[in-house]
Amino acid sequence: MSDDDFDPPHDESEEFHQQFEIIVRPRASARLRPSAPLPVPPAAHVPLAPPLTPFPDPIPHIMPHGSISTLSGASGVGKTCWLAGLIKAFQTGQPINGHPTTMPSQIGFISVDRPYRDHKVWFERAGCLPFPYYSMREDEDLNWEQLREYKRVPAMFAAALDKLNLPPGALVIVDPLPLLIAGKIIDYKDAAIGMALIDKALRARQLTLLGVFHVGKEKGNKNDRYLRPQDRILGSGGQVGYSETAMYLMSPVETGQEYYTIGWVPHQIPEESFKLQRDSQGLFQPFDDLTAYQAQLEDIDLALTCFTSDTIHVAAWLVERICAACDCKERHAKELISLLCQAGKVERVSRGNYRRLALPSPATGTAPS
Repeated sequence: MSDDDFDPPHDESEEFHQQFEIIVRPRASARLRPSAPLPVPPAAHVPLAPPLTPFPDPIPHIMPHGSISTLSGASGVGKTCWLAGLIKAFQTGQPINGHPTTMPSQIGFISVDRPYRDHKVWFERAGCLPFPYYSMREDEDLNWEQLREYKRVPAMFAAALDKLNLPPGALVIVDPLPLLIAGKIIDYKDAAIGMALIDKALRARQLTLLGVFHVGKEKGNKNDRYLRPQDRILGSGGQVGYSETAMYLMSPVETGQEYYTIGWVPHQIPEESFKLQRDSQGLFQPFDDLTAYQAQLEDIDLALTCFTSDTIHVAAWLVERICAACDCKERHAKELISLLCQAGKVERVSRGNYRRLALPSPATGTAPS
């Protein structure tokens, strides 16, 4: 077999060139030919949202007039209780978390998933003055099947607003808001569209909104949880991304601290978090760091009495004795042992074994032999 068997025939005839033009060149030119531009439909006329009338901001830089803010927290953490304190602060002109407040022209409340009596208990306990409310759960004429059709949800939200008959410049609280967001809240685009439709309804009525959200179930492994509390909101991040301020409430069980945490992430100022504690009525109060510090010192002294000098104690036995002496939980007892080690009053002899150190001699400043 010669090399000529691999070379195409050299034909300079007119017939060969005609075949080459027919077979090859159209393919090459088809790849290079620019495609015709698609026709652009005329832009549809989109009416602009009505401009916001200047009303005072309920909380400057945190809750501007006409904005949407979110409050998220686990079920039963105390969101309604915190809302009661917020409403009380508005009505009395008191600051909230150190920020000044301005009473809106009116406050309205939409209860979506529970009877209003569950909220009313906390509002009365906090001393809130009466304000308009609407309970969807107790509306006998409400057709709940409409929630299955997302295109009808905006009309349901607008109807709920109109039942309150709030004046311009008012604040409306919706608990919870996700049921009135059109579309699937787990889908970012749906959440964005739903929030935009809510914003449109608010602008038409010149209202500010605070929507309550639940958070997703926490996993046992802390490494599998969201690092930022605002990202734990149930559903898509579009709910937070298309709102003004993301607020969150966390319990001591979630943080491992002895206080509740209320925080917010605004767009206009840096994020902040604050420590809270609950009084005998269950209402939130600022956390008393000094009292807590003094109580911790007392617990440390009590924990130290559980040690016997020059005796090695097993950790499990110590934890049990400290829990009984300080009337605390196991987690706090372990923390007290760690603090005693840091203070140089107790040493860790080996894993799970601890011993109380002898006190220094007043004369020499050294521990006696």
